[in-house]
Amino acid sequence: MATDRDALERIVMHAFRLPTAFRRVFLLCDIQGMTVDRAADVLGISPAAVRTRLDRARREMNVRLATASQESVLHEAHGVDGELNRPN
Repeated sequence: MATDRDALERIVMHAFRLPTAFRRVFLLCDIQGMTVDRAADVLGISPAAVRTRLDRARREMNVRLATASQESVLHEAHGVDGELNRPN
């Protein structure tokens, strides 16, 4: 069973694969808990730009995490030898 720490590590791993502009706002706002206005100040961009990038980053993260989850389920359904694990 995955722990909260495992889940956070997976999220951060996928976040580092985002384009830089999306990654920065995602990490500042969603991982570090920074406000949109503060992130805008730190990055030197408008709050509207932060909101747009954050929305796009979240959408991309949803796709990436859903894909990774599906791949994990498929991997678990097939044994290490590639054979389908079927219940007895």
